[in-house]
Amino acid sequence: MAEAADSQVDATPPSTTLPFRMAEMTLSRPIPPQYPFADLLNTLRIEWTFHTKLLREEWKREHYIAVAFGVLALCLGSISTELWDGGNASITGLDGILAINGFQFFQMLVSMICWGWFVYQAWMLFPVMRVHAMSLLVMWNALYGAQIFFHRNNASFPMSLNLADMMEGTLVLLIVFFFLFFFWKAVVETRDLHVEVHHLHEDVRVMEESLAEHSLRGWTAMFGAWVLLITVSSWAGLHHIASYGESNIGYLVLHLLTGIPAVPLLLFVLWYPQRMLGNQTSVRTRAAVDAALEMSGEAPQKANKASSCPECGHASKVTLNASGELAHPCLSAGCNTLVVVGASCPTCSASMPKRIACPACGVNAPAMDYLPDQEAW
Repeated sequence: MAEAADSQVDATPPSTTLPFRMAEMTLSRPIPPQYPFADLLNTLRIEWTFHTKLLREEWKREHYIAVAFGVLALCLGSISTELWDGGNASITGLDGILAINGFQFFQMLVSMICWGWFVYQAWMLFPVMRVHAMSLLVMWNALYGAQIFFHRNNASFPMSLNLADMMEGTLVLLIVFFFLFFFWKAVVETRDLHVEVHHLHEDVRVMEESLAEHSLRGWTAMFGAWVLLITVSSWAGLHHIASYGESNIGYLVLHLLTGIPAVPLLLFVLWYPQRMLGNQTSVRTRAAVDAALEMSGEAPQKANKASSCPECGHASKVTLNASGELAHPCLSAGCNTLVVVGASCPTCSASMPKRIACPACGVNAPAMDYLPDQEAW
């Protein structure tokens, strides 16, 4: 009976280091259910409320300084008389740089310095997302490159489309959105793995609650908004320069109105996954994790789906480790280390009984009985 009691997992939800939980968020005026997409919109509003409250609680002075430098860099690089008239396309290379007058050249240098400081702050503030921060900034600049190709032979793009002139720009866009999709996929799959490892529970309802607490719907919507903003901003900026000589100040205004919000939104896109997953994780897709384990000579641990209760057939977590020994996840609350049956957990020192209780029917049977004969052999 003592072994049966020890083998049961504590049903208390895992503790959180957050000052408040997403489940505690409520809406004063939720959208009535009779309206289309009411549930989705209410869910997004709840998550955005949680994001805003958590951001106000945890963003420090360094975050706001980084935003200020990013906005200043964007404005200094955009609001310049050198760009208002489109420049002189016949002057290229070093001659084109020397043709810039002193004040405008100084303004360009200050903009580059501010961008450099913004990148440095993003690198220091988000250690888990460093590689992704650099890749997102590269993708942002690549969108400008795509618009250069689109406007090279057609200053009024997308009007008067000519498919023959869109090959290079379309290729760049495909590459950009390919990497943006895999960034999103890496964050989502890392979240799933985080919940499976750190919030593992036999009760499906508890697992669902943990997954809801780690929902990324609101973050995904903000990431999509960021992609939309930088796409419109890059088009408006290049359209403003390509159509010089015309009354096109509206394109510059649109470039600023979409580019400026994209700066703090980029920091949010980097901050929230790191806050959710912790500073000791690595944001990668499942395929990348499996490939890394295979390259290091460690086969990824997979649950043995053949193990089941000998009485009721309920799926069991008893499995064979790489040495062929019977193993089961540690039964202590908050610890999920795979422990050899009859040994002590290397993480929390709790002993693993040789008899395992089935969570479905409660039968207490030897661990060997949970595996078919061919698996035990």
